[in-house]
Amino acid sequence: MAKLWVMFFTSLLLVSTMNFYAVIREPDMIEIDEIHEYPRETVKVLGVLTSFVVDPYGEQSDRIDLQIREVDGHSMAEVRWYVDRDIDVPPIGTIVTVEGEVTEWNGRIWLSSNGYGAIHCADSKCDGVEYTAVQIVEVAMNPADYANMSVRVDGFLSEALEPDVTYHSLSLMDNPSYGNADHLLYMQIEGRVMEWVEAGSHVEISGWLQYDQRSLRWRLLVQATAIEVLNQGSTVDLSWELEPYSLSYEVGKLVAIEGDVTKHNDGWWLLGPSPNDVLCFLPSPEDLGDDIEGVNKVWTGRLMWSTDEAIICLDRGFNASAITPVVEEGEASLLDVAQSPFDHINIHCIDGCTFSGWVTDPISPDYDKGYVGDGPDYYSRSTKLRFQLIGEHAEWIEGGQEILFNATITWSESEGRVILEARTWTLVGDAPEPNRLNWGDGYNSWKWDIGKLVVINGEAAMDEDGNQWIERSGSDEHLCLLGDGTEASQQQSIGEPIDWTGRLSTAEESVGNTMQFCLDIR
Repeated sequence: MAKLWVMFFTSLLLVSTMNFYAVIREPDMIEIDEIHEYPRETVKVLGVLTSFVVDPYGEQSDRIDLQIREVDGHSMAEVRWYVDRDIDVPPIGTIVTVEGEVTEWNGRIWLSSNGYGAIHCADSKCDGVEYTAVQIVEVAMNPADYANMSVRVDGFLSEALEPDVTYHSLSLMDNPSYGNADHLLYMQIEGRVMEWVEAGSHVEISGWLQYDQRSLRWRLLVQATAIEVLNQGSTVDLSWELEPYSLSYEVGKLVAIEGDVTKHNDGWWLLGPSPNDVLCFLPSPEDLGDDIEGVNKVWTGRLMWSTDEAIICLDRGFNASAITPVVEEGEASLLDVAQSPFDHINIHCIDGCTFSGWVTDPISPDYDKGYVGDGPDYYSRSTKLRFQLIGEHAEWIEGGQEILFNATITWSESEGRVILEARTWTLVGDAPEPNRLNWGDGYNSWKWDIGKLVVINGEAAMDEDGNQWIERSGSDEHLCLLGDGTEASQQQSIGEPIDWTGRLSTAEESVGNTMQFCLDIR
């Protein structure tokens, strides 16, 4: 009996020692291109910091996304760093050590890092990067001489930088006019600028120069905080003699053009000297307060693409409330909440507000959370917020469905974001028509419709194991069919391919252990 007690305490000591070692041991240092071999493990990597974005989705979350490149290679790793947003991120071009858990989801892989000590500098550059001052022409003549170096170069912006946009792709020119420029240096800017920086502005840029193998060109990686505006760009003078298509080159810029303002069919237009000179006009609230009908003068504004009008317009500080009903007390827009969530939580919507929007993705009857946006699709949305249905809903709510709901606004400390708790709701209009799947498009196209109602044309058939399939006539392409088991026999009586409508899902194929698409019509 004594020996058994000795064995018991010995095994207990060994287990405790192993657990203690697992807690205190240092993570393995691996190469960036080996990350995929360590799923769900905590590892360390060493690399060059090439870019970062603070709070990438504008949700006021304590998250910073970083891109780390192999020191002596080309492999890249994405890092999601959950830390106070006010922390000083190491400068671009510094060598850093990153510790995090290898995370995989939906085909993507990244390092999930938590806390202040997860990322730190591994070289002396952390005390301040020494930028090499060069001119655009010097980079153009010998770009390889500055490869993988931190450089400071001045020039003129080819496009305007918009506030609250986390990514810009444009060129740095050696002349404020695109047509007069001799050299253009391609730039990718990560992060947000605080206010508009106009096209043609003279700026000094500090960034990291590297060769982009994917697009076969040199590029300058820049953080928004590393842009110094030396002189704001001037207003572009537009002429009615220009070809209409040339206006697309000026979209996003401050422009000036002379014309007469008129209102026609509930819309405002700017008229030029000839009958065919017409430009969409979006007046400011101040314009609407004045009598601008028939006024002729030089009008200044920003040339923008209007999703409502599907046309290029002169935007004079246009406010949507000028043409839509004024928001009454107890109502709010999703954009208002996104811009000042705590004002609505503590002041405007204490007892709840009424919202209207569109559900972004399908919500099943056994789930109560989703997202609502201020537009019916990705391209027309500017705001998307998390919302929760308080109560039961017996049917699916489809993506793209317009919804009117009354909700209280809460702040989720665990998720670090605003949540709209919908107490009552009404679905407005009919659900959107199912998307049509095309044979041959494959995974990259069909994956966007997973969970959605879709329609596909084909013939139902049953194999020798009793499994049902939708087959494309005259080919080997097929789609798993989930029904009541009678679809194949019904198909035989029809005798020709028909449209099948159901919800697209995925399942694991027993043979080969691979994923397959299924159409659920139950």
